[in-house]
Amino acid sequence: MPESALPALLTQGLSLIPVDQDAITEMVNTVWEALSSSQRQVLLDGPADFFRHWLQVACASPFLRQYLQRHPAQLLELAKGHITPFPDLEDADAEAFNMALRRYRNARMIEILWQDRMPGEQLPKTVAALSTLAETCLQQACEYGRQLLEKRHGRPLNAAGEPAYFTVIAMGKLGGNELNVSSDIDLIFCFSENGSSDGLHPLENSEYFSRLGRWLIQTLDQQLAEGFCFRVDMRLRPFGEAGPLCISAAAMEHYYQVHGRGWERYAFIKARPVAGDVSFGKRLLEMLRPFVYRRYLDFTALQGLREVKAQMDAEQGESRQDIKKGRGGIREIEFICQSLQIIHGGRHPQLRDTNTLSALNTLRELGLLPADDFVLLGKSYAFLRNTEHCLQMVQDQQTQQLPRSDCEWQRLACAMHYPDVESFRADLDQLRQQVHQIFVQTLAPQNELSSNPNKQGQQLWRHAQNHTLEMRPEELLHSLHFSSPGESWSRLWRFAHSRDVTLRLSTAGRQRLDQLLPQILEICGQEENGDALLQHFLNLLEAILSKANYLALLAENPRYLQHCSALLRSPWLAQQLARFPVLLDDVLSQQHPSGQWPVILQTQLAHAEDQEERMDTLRRFKNAELVRLAASFWTRQLPVEDLLGQLSTLAQLTLQTALGWAKEEMERRHGRICARDGGQAAAFAVIALGKLGGQEMGFASDLDLIYLYDAPPDAESEGPAPLLASTWFARLGQRLIHLLGTLTRAGVLYEIDMRLRPSGQSGPLVSSLEAFRRYQQQAAWVWEHQALTRARWVAGDPQLGAHFEALRQEILSSPRDFRTLQNAVRDMRKRIFDNKNIAPGAFHLKLSPGGLTDIEFLVQFAMLNACPQQPELCQNTGCAAAIRALMQSGLWDTQQGSVLLHAWQLYRQVENERWLNLQGNNVHADDSSHWDALQDVSQKVRHIWQEWIGSYTD
Repeated sequence: MPESALPALLTQGLSLIPVDQDAITEMVNTVWEALSSSQRQVLLDGPADFFRHWLQVACASPFLRQYLQRHPAQLLELAKGHITPFPDLEDADAEAFNMALRRYRNARMIEILWQDRMPGEQLPKTVAALSTLAETCLQQACEYGRQLLEKRHGRPLNAAGEPAYFTVIAMGKLGGNELNVSSDIDLIFCFSENGSSDGLHPLENSEYFSRLGRWLIQTLDQQLAEGFCFRVDMRLRPFGEAGPLCISAAAMEHYYQVHGRGWERYAFIKARPVAGDVSFGKRLLEMLRPFVYRRYLDFTALQGLREVKAQMDAEQGESRQDIKKGRGGIREIEFICQSLQIIHGGRHPQLRDTNTLSALNTLRELGLLPADDFVLLGKSYAFLRNTEHCLQMVQDQQTQQLPRSDCEWQRLACAMHYPDVESFRADLDQLRQQVHQIFVQTLAPQNELSSNPNKQGQQLWRHAQNHTLEMRPEELLHSLHFSSPGESWSRLWRFAHSRDVTLRLSTAGRQRLDQLLPQILEICGQEENGDALLQHFLNLLEAILSKANYLALLAENPRYLQHCSALLRSPWLAQQLARFPVLLDDVLSQQHPSGQWPVILQTQLAHAEDQEERMDTLRRFKNAELVRLAASFWTRQLPVEDLLGQLSTLAQLTLQTALGWAKEEMERRHGRICARDGGQAAAFAVIALGKLGGQEMGFASDLDLIYLYDAPPDAESEGPAPLLASTWFARLGQRLIHLLGTLTRAGVLYEIDMRLRPSGQSGPLVSSLEAFRRYQQQAAWVWEHQALTRARWVAGDPQLGAHFEALRQEILSSPRDFRTLQNAVRDMRKRIFDNKNIAPGAFHLKLSPGGLTDIEFLVQFAMLNACPQQPELCQNTGCAAAIRALMQSGLWDTQQGSVLLHAWQLYRQVENERWLNLQGNNVHADDSSHWDALQDVSQKVRHIWQEWIGSYTD
């Protein structure tokens, strides 16, 4: 073979090229002839598929083959996987800088295109490399322009003489680190503060940085002999093309607070600082974050996105040629992703991701995007973006238009590694159709999605709006099964004609209300107690009419509306949501971050300016978490034992927080009490008994507490108004009760019960550890030792808490006479029974024979009897935990223990359900579906009680 003859692999491959055979052959011959024999040999010694890839890329990109014809040696660099470094331009003049920047851009672009068409999925590497290329060009041009300005005009300073900063914010594809092959780069310029430069020819900062911005645009965008770097689009800046090229941070914040539009929120999802002072850029975006991501679930954003999509569709008409803006195209995938980011990003910071594929994956991990949809959207996004790249690499032009000629379809199929056009188009059409289906489900208005148009609800709502109160629509009310149609009609009519609805509701709000009310009426009409549910719904709507996001939350999402309906069946939850509608999005999204409570609370308290505000903040936090827990329990998302544990954790956190405040105030006023060694402050501990001690608090539980301290008897505080230790700690305890129990605008935190302290109400509020020890060992009644079985440290000094635990174990493990213990427990239970009136025909969950008190007394009796032989039982403070431990130890047989555990769980479930129904613990046969089960388990508990302790009702 002559030295310059083409290798067989090339000649064979050229015969298979579907388009541009002559032009590609010419390019191949030109490049091959320009290479030396040694360079050719390097290529021949390389992988056999090198020549096949060369021809395939040459077919896909006339731009690339034309470049190689001008720069044949570049082929060898491509074969080696070489990456062109940025040139050294330190001493270059502006013209040389611009030419070198373009040469660098073109060389890197060829390398990226070459790599992009390699077999396998190259999209993540390609878009990252393209984004890095654009950032590099931006950063280099920005730095060069800054130096030019400084030489003539000096450094820009603020009014205080400190440096002013400039940042380039990338939007769109560059902001998302997903730039395409021939993309515009969408930019926003911003500077930190007004002022002026300090040079011989000073400029106001606004003009200084505008000149820097104009330099950047010209350097990147201008068409020169070597082409251009990147087309720059500045239309996303505040006020668009009518606005200044560069504005201050303060002006930008004001713009988005006052003038920011819905589509701009979507644009800022992808905002990212890429050049200039990146740190300043990050601070700027953090300042603008509340504009983009609301704290609540934000379904109002969907309408804005629909409007953008409708405008885009109008521009496109019915054309399916555009794979970005057309039906089932790239933009629809981005809209699906961005809509879910906007809605949920305020609640999930990890969703504030600028990259589409990464955000889709996070949506899947959070359960906000079904796994099947995630797979399809990810696959489709990669396919469509690769298709877009193949369209754009033809002539390095920004286009998303599919081919209109057979020749170009053949080129595209070849570039996409398809054997023929038909199979490529079939896959393309199928993916676009599937994407559009998901898009419709996500963004289409609900009246377009619903197969049930709620006709009866619509008619009833229109009747309420258009007729008088006396014209009651009997047929509609009857068909919707309202049991008290007169009351429901009157309530609905008065709502429809209220001032808030008729005069104050915005146009958008009225549209959402007209969409929402028919659905609500249909839901209520299917309920057994639909009249009460409608009342609760209307109360809630009156509270949220002025809050567009909440109306949209329900109107846009049938799943949330159904969940809201379930919550409103609880009268207590209905009251709380109408009173605090800000909790609506929290309970509907079922977010219960109990593990994050300390961080959440501290964040909220950081904004409180004084003690009164801190008390209100703590109450609002507790109330909000209580509602969230109640909603989750009511809808069977939270088992009763988990509920009781979390309610106890919540109470303990509030206790610890309030105790810190009380201690700070005492030390400020009176100084601190020193410990026995004179160094650290003397210890104070809060011990919980009862439900909190057992970590089994219900919604209605108060806090049974005792206070302990450990200080020398004669110790005195060291402040300006000194107090003896006993007085100091008593006042500390009183202050804690005040912080917890005082009624403020946000209510009461907890009712505090101190009657279980030594000597009860007649005893001192606080006890030293030694005094507590003497009392328990010498004077305590058996019932007080029963109470001690559910005692634990919850706040204050942990070391003193550990000393208390050791003392508790010592007391519980003391030997007791079985008969004496049995008689004492029975007598105490009889006293309670004799002194509590239970309604005739009712079963009191706590006090009736066979109820909760019997179970608790049985557990306490067993522990006091068994702990001397098995002291490990002492570690259990909860009733359920103790039952399980007693069974595991063999002291109770499995059958009886299981009966007691099941009964305890049923009682606690019913007790808390009834509280959410605003019902008491007296259960009657006609007001509870649990009546038969309660009667059954109570008989079994009474039988066990009789066997172990003996009757107290005789």
